[in-house]
Amino acid sequence: MFKKHVKKLSFFSIILCHLGFLAAILFENQNNIFVSIFIVMSLVLLVVTYKKTPLNSVDHSFEHVLTVAFVFFGAIITYVLSSSFGLNRVLSASLVGLIASFIPNLFKRSTFAQGVPAAVYCGAFVGMTNISVSTDYIIISIASATTGVLLVGTKDTFHGVGGKLGTLAFAGVVFAFLITSLISQWV
Repeated sequence: MFKKHVKKLSFFSIILCHLGFLAAILFENQNNIFVSIFIVMSLVLLVVTYKKTPLNSVDHSFEHVLTVAFVFFGAIITYVLSSSFGLNRVLSASLVGLIASFIPNLFKRSTFAQGVPAAVYCGAFVGMTNISVSTDYIIISIASATTGVLLVGTKDTFHGVGGKLGTLAFAGVVFAFLITSLISQWV
């Protein structure tokens, strides 16, 4: 019963993230009718997608802890490549994703290894965060941990829906930014 509630909570957090992202776009471009039409069309498509997405209860085991670790790994490596070595953020994420894509070929018999590239690439999206937003490794660490938990929670949902990894990374970065902003105001 608890697992089903966790699945629903992560599912609804993705819905709120999508709606928040669309609201931010609409707020920035209030006077543009084409943006408003795009938002309405996106909302209709999201509602149809959410209605057709099944919620399955899945047992979360040790492999899911490793999934969170791979998201963290992808985020940190991408962030280091872009902030310390001066590579473009898109190039950094592409390199991390390219290298991670070879992992299933090295471990062909492991079913877990088949999901590693997606977790690392999801972390690469987190690592692409603008340096003005993520001024240190703490924000990237919090964001990657949050994104990893969201990725585990939505493991069996949104198959075939584009943008899942980027949306999860966006939600993780927003959460980390809000948490660190609140903490910095208290201190």
